[in-house]
Amino acid sequence: MKKWMILLAGLMAFGQSALLQAQQPHTGCGTPHPKQVLQFAATENSSANPYVVQIFVHILRNDDGSNAAMSDATLRTNLDRMAAFYRPHNICFTVVGRDFIDNTEWNTNYSTADIGDLHAVNPHADAIDIYVHRNDFEGSGGNAYDIPSSKCSVSANSSFNFEHEVGHCLGLLHTFEDFMGAECPDGSGCGSDGDFVCDTPADFAGSQNMSSGCTYTGSQTINCNGSTQSYNPPTNNIMSYWAGCYAQFSGGQGARMRNTIDATGFLQSRLTPQDRIISNTTLNAEIAIGAQNSIQVGNLAPAGDVAMNGNARGILIAAQYVQLVPGTSITPTGTNGILLTINQMCDGLFLTSEFPTADRRQTEAVQLSAMQVSPNPFTSGVQVQIALANPGPATLMLFDLTGKLVQESNVQVDTYGHTEQLELPHLDPGIYFLRLRHARGSESARLVKL
Repeated sequence: MKKWMILLAGLMAFGQSALLQAQQPHTGCGTPHPKQVLQFAATENSSANPYVVQIFVHILRNDDGSNAAMSDATLRTNLDRMAAFYRPHNICFTVVGRDFIDNTEWNTNYSTADIGDLHAVNPHADAIDIYVHRNDFEGSGGNAYDIPSSKCSVSANSSFNFEHEVGHCLGLLHTFEDFMGAECPDGSGCGSDGDFVCDTPADFAGSQNMSSGCTYTGSQTINCNGSTQSYNPPTNNIMSYWAGCYAQFSGGQGARMRNTIDATGFLQSRLTPQDRIISNTTLNAEIAIGAQNSIQVGNLAPAGDVAMNGNARGILIAAQYVQLVPGTSITPTGTNGILLTINQMCDGLFLTSEFPTADRRQTEAVQLSAMQVSPNPFTSGVQVQIALANPGPATLMLFDLTGKLVQESNVQVDTYGHTEQLELPHLDPGIYFLRLRHARGSESARLVKL
């Protein structure tokens, strides 16, 4: 008799082991100069609420399924290390899945000509897609394709680039960036030149080549403000090229990432919602869903039952509770099952055993609903674009930071989606949460009123 187990487990926090390593050659980063640089006020975004970003990892393999770019054990090590770097800045990650893409060319000889075809394979509107390749990308160890970005590639040969490329995705520039002008070592112009962050010392391209271990030994100078100034570059910063010496993001970089998330709609849609409700649906494929507070599964009136059939293997991740209520039907086959994980979101990487997998050769993606809000931040109103897997009625609810409902409206969403304009000039400046509730569950977005 085949048995199916529901597991309730906590995550052990990632051990703070020595992250500082001997300096090693950096293979470079292929991320281009940003098309437009976002600028923010000098005041730091100090929101107490964690920004929990969903990520989906694609492991490249050869055509026959051999030569995987990275094993699950190595992937976990890299993601654990990456999470530890971001956690002090109130940014955390939910791994919502891992699949394999079998293409020898993309795995071992990936090039600019392949970018469009690769990104058309199983993209995610609700997660940052991370592609892991066996070899370097035209001589670089990674590429985020833009700043900010919803996707990035990482070479298995340069695994430290997980944290580096995701930094680009969340709006960070290289410490030696000079696209808008070189930053002076005395700090003048730090908010409009260099990396647009004032607590990262001025850097220059190639500084990592003038070193002894993780110590800068060069004597590079620059003419700034009528004087000759010497560089003292940040040898331990993740957005530098001192890869083997990575130890931190600065406080200013953390604030820039949080500000970028607040100001970028496609990053907002990749945050883990506060709460999730799964109802009135049948799941026949693998799925992974996270929530910062709770997930409820089952017959929540007036919604209907949830049936998990056949290949409905997956993972549900929440900080407070995962509840299966009457109306939930689970009928797996083989070794399929579901892992219910209770985790405090910023304590670790939200996985207790194997990765939730979705081999695209065997399964189809579960159709999910989506909500996009713009502009964000806003001054007087926002436009809400809604797409539902099952078209029908839905409710938009706006809450303040205390959880008080400040506005509610009912909408009807058809097959082509729905756009709703919310006029909010009466709201006080601050952070709000917009929730879309529909027959199959709910979606949430964080809004900032200026």
